[in-house]
Amino acid sequence: MLEHESSNLASSPKWIHWIDVAVFICLAVVAICAPLATKGATNAFRAATAIWLIKICTGRVRFYRQPLALPLFLFLSLSFVSTLFSVDPFLSWGRMRTVTLLFLAVLLPQTLSSMRQIKILTGLLVGACCLTVLYTGWQYTVGIGVKLTATGVPAPAISKFGLQPDDIIQQVNGKRTLNPQQLFTRLHQVPADGQVHLLAARFAPLEHFKISIQHRQELENYLLQPGLKLSRGHPLRAEGSLKHYFPYSEVLVLIGLLVWGLCIAGGEASTGLRVFLCFVFLSITAAVGLTLTRISLTSLLIGALLISLMRAERKTMVGILIGFVIVVGVGVHWINRQRALTIFDTADPGTQYRLLMWRDSIKLIRAHPLVGVGLDSISGNWQRWDLEAYRRFPLHTHFHSTPIQLAVECGLPTLFVWLGLVIAYLVFLVRLSRVVRNQSWFAQGLTLGILGGYVAFLLISLVQYSFGDAEAMVVFWFCMGLILALHRVLCAPPIEVS
Repeated sequence: MLEHESSNLASSPKWIHWIDVAVFICLAVVAICAPLATKGATNAFRAATAIWLIKICTGRVRFYRQPLALPLFLFLSLSFVSTLFSVDPFLSWGRMRTVTLLFLAVLLPQTLSSMRQIKILTGLLVGACCLTVLYTGWQYTVGIGVKLTATGVPAPAISKFGLQPDDIIQQVNGKRTLNPQQLFTRLHQVPADGQVHLLAARFAPLEHFKISIQHRQELENYLLQPGLKLSRGHPLRAEGSLKHYFPYSEVLVLIGLLVWGLCIAGGEASTGLRVFLCFVFLSITAAVGLTLTRISLTSLLIGALLISLMRAERKTMVGILIGFVIVVGVGVHWINRQRALTIFDTADPGTQYRLLMWRDSIKLIRAHPLVGVGLDSISGNWQRWDLEAYRRFPLHTHFHSTPIQLAVECGLPTLFVWLGLVIAYLVFLVRLSRVVRNQSWFAQGLTLGILGGYVAFLLISLVQYSFGDAEAMVVFWFCMGLILALHRVLCAPPIEVS
């Protein structure tokens, strides 16, 4: 087969080869940008798709009948139909851009034809994730600005100029400030009666705002008052460069478990590489903890447990289970302390919002069972839906559950197709994990890691609308594309199409 492909490559025009190179470069950009900048990843994906379509028009494309093609096509088609009948087409067509990211699961296996290419893209994806974890570590050590903390005085009593306790001052007159000493150095560069412009941040995810103060001395007196403490500030919840802690945690879970799979299966790899992979996984786990998302941390650990049990001997399974229970208990307890929550806190506004949305979803599904109300239509003209959560809370967002969201927005047929895709993909991964047992450690590790990440992602999607997070879905479909490409390289010869 390799000789056949080599002869075909040799006989192909040179420009066909450069088209293949351009597609691969775009996919490499997707891998690099996925954990760092979603917009860059989606633009690179569209460029790769456009270039590949040009190659299809030349009639020089080798297709292979990949698994999951039918449920992927059906899900895309039914989402399209739902969008056609949407009550708010403008919003729905915008969300369809996220749905079309599933074409990554087609593009990768149809364009990657060697294990070397798969290894390169996997390495780039993991390397980019390491960069975002380093960035998070920098934010929590060096800091992102100067935090204002009330000490022994009610917070409203020391709010002034629009500044509040727990705000983080990041810039003074356009110059970055990372610690109290630097803050006062910047202020002393301005005359006492001069104007000061601050850039500050608050809340989670971070919201930035500007404040102008007429006299520098007034601001300095405010900062030096006894009831206010200045210290290095860091985000309340880690969000990397993705601007929100939840999709950031989902991305970390998917890539972290891929790393753990490679680490567990790396018996033939060098000791140094295995130590490095273990360190990367622990660093990613710490970053997930800093996002303070209980479901993401729990799902990460469940995925790691699944991968470990699939490779462990019977005598070590009990120890792994005990360690898992201890780590999950400690991790969830720490997050609950940081967020002042109990295990299931019905007084938590987030929990109340979620439960109200789930309850009201039933009436919307009954009213629109076939095609739903349309993607993202719920958050558009929200007054028409008469949702109690929208009346009680200022937040007008999604249903915090992927199955429920799909049933409401796209209808029950789309939900059933989605569930069929979920089951078919799970069966495919389990079967492939058996096929690769006699293959290289990389093939075993990639399969185990993506299987563990998939199970963890499913758990998260039960209580979060993960499908609506483009940041996470880029990585999700990219991982599916990698594993389908691995299946092509190991199991499926290409079919010539003229």
